Amino acid sequence: MEKTYNLGLIQQVRAYMERNHLSQNQLAAKAGLSSAALSGYLNQNYKGSIENTERQLVEFLRIADEQAAAAEQAGEYSPCSSYVPTSISEDVYQSIRYAQVGHCMVVLHGDAGVGKSKGAQKFVEDHPGTAVLVKVEPCTCTLAGVIQTIATKLQVSGRNRMEQIMGIHAKLDGTNIVLIIDEAQLLNYAALEQIRALNDDNPNTGKRGVGIALIGNSDVYDRMHGRQQARFAQLFNRIQLPREYRCSKVTMTDVEKLFPALASRGMRKELEFLLAVSHSEHGVRGAVKLYENAVSSRDVSYANLYKMAAHMHVDRLG
Repeated sequence: MEKTYNLGLIQQVRAYMERNHLSQNQLAAKAGLSSAALSGYLNQNYKGSIENTERQLVEFLRIADEQAAAAEQAGEYSPCSSYVPTSISEDVYQSIRYAQVGHCMVVLHGDAGVGKSKGAQKFVEDHPGTAVLVKVEPCTCTLAGVIQTIATKLQVSGRNRMEQIMGIHAKLDGTNIVLIIDEAQLLNYAALEQIRALNDDNPNTGKRGVGIALIGNSDVYDRMHGRQQARFAQLFNRIQLPREYRCSKVTMTDVEKLFPALASRGMRKELEFLLAVSHSEHGVRGAVKLYENAVSSRDVSYANLYKMAAHMHVDRLG
């Protein structure tokens, strides 16, 4: 039985790719399809379920249309969608560069939601060939978990943990790659020790170890400083640049960069309120979420920001 394709949908998908300057591989990743599945469908020779593929593409285009409509509705008050170089995110960026150039370890720690991860993500975006970002999760915080995560990121295979470690060293030793570990406070001692070993020069080959940036809340620094266990002291001695970031250090200039539509209109009261949110436990992340909700309601006035803050339980500003 000959398969039936929705030719109108195929035309919409091709138009979307052209309009947004996307390749088939890029669109497939966004839509949750394999590149082969999308290619086969668009060329009308797909071997799998056409119905399921079309359902997925229709849903993707529907959400894309809704997002575009929301952005158009937000208009000139639309929040920044690209990287914003705040004082904290830029310091993180430069600190990672320091680790890379010096083949050393840095610990970048502090409050959540202040821009640490944003700075790391921007560094990887700018240096895709020499920067590797690994985000630790509760299920990957052990020695076995972190080795598997790094191996997967580096496309290293191995039948067992030892082969994976050897493959990781072979991939990293003697290079100018910097390894960035986000949410490093989740790592247990054995996992931290293994990461530290990647910074050591290889005694067998003489090749230099790689630069390492550990990013997380201050627990990771406190542990390595020996405040909980003396065995972390060896790790602490390896650190060449510890940097601490606090919500209280967010500046008005940072807020003006994050919310340029408000700054360009001289909306000082609104900016000061968002600065107060940034200084609270909610951080920059909380201020951005608050502003996005206000934009969605088409009212970024101080009164509406204040009302939104209470609704989002962001009204406790210290």
